[in-house]
Parts: sequence; C-alpha cells; structure tokens
Amino acid sequence: MFDYQVSKQAHYEEACRRFATKHNIKQLSADAGMSAQVLRNKLNPDQPHRLTVEELLTLTDLTEDPTLIDGMLAQLHCQPCVPINELSSGKVAAYVLNATSEIGKVAAEAVADGAMTAARRGAIRESVNAGIRYMTLAGLAIQSRGRGYRRVYRAGVGTSRRAMFRLQ
Repeated sequence: MFDYQVSKQAHYEEACRRFATKHNIKQLSADAGMSAQVLRNKLNPDQPHRLTVEELLTLTDLTEDPTLIDGMLAQLHCQPCVPINELSSGKVAAYVLNATSEIGKVAAEAVADGAMTAARRGAIRESVNAGIRYMTLAGLAIQSRGRGYRRVYRAGVGTSRRAMFRLQ
C-alpha cells in the first residue's frame, strides 16, 4: 500500500544533533531515568548506542518537542508529525497566524544571501515542519467546528486503527 523509502540523507542524525543542542541534557536525562552521558551517547550519531522507541517516546513526551520524530519521518520521506491532543476549534486564527509566521521565516531564508550551513538548513526545515503542523491543525479545527472535537478525534483514531488492522 505504501512505498516507504529510507533517505540517503541523515535526517534523523541531524534531528538528534538539533535535539541535543536545544535541551538541557543533564536535567532531561534525570527526568527520563538515565544518566546524562548515556543520553548524550544515544543522541550522538558517531556513537554506536541508539535510542529505543520507548526512550524516543519518553523524550518527546517530556519535552513536547517533535524534532526526533520529525527527523525519523523525514528519513522515511514522510511529512512531519502533527500532535492533535491539544486541538481546539477556537484556535483557528492562532494556527493560521503561526503558520503564516513560519512561512515568512522560510521566505526570508529563501531570499537571504550567504552559505547554506547545516544550522541554517535545520532552521528552515523546522519552520517548514511547524508551518505544516499549524496548517494541519487549522484544517482539523475548521473541520471539527460542525461535528465537535471528540467526534473528529475519535474518527481519526478509528480510521488509523482500521487501516492498521487492514495491513496485518
């Protein structure tokens, strides 16, 4: 049904690096129940240690930062994740304004001169992902206005479950 292809580019490795620089590893590792050095090693692509799925989920939950999951999805040539747990039909204007802001950042980078460094490329990718997230939330919020948030959320979960069982 889907033709996932793993990218030759190191999207996940770049995401691990960005995640490590954005967060206080010492505090985060304590909250996650592991030593700071182990977490640093697992976020360092040059080390043989890797995050387990459970650790990735824990870190994402603790930080509410989608960087690691977005990197993993980009590695599979997929769009960024869109967390819908805080979806609100009353926030449509905020979602659209935030998306416009992120698109503005991308536009500014598109016309900017200078070398395309890894940091600059990462910042652009984060703005693109955030813009996609906000536009998706805006669309879901508009869709849920007539039907109620819980029905839309349940329909999405139900659709995902049905699709999952069809694949098995």
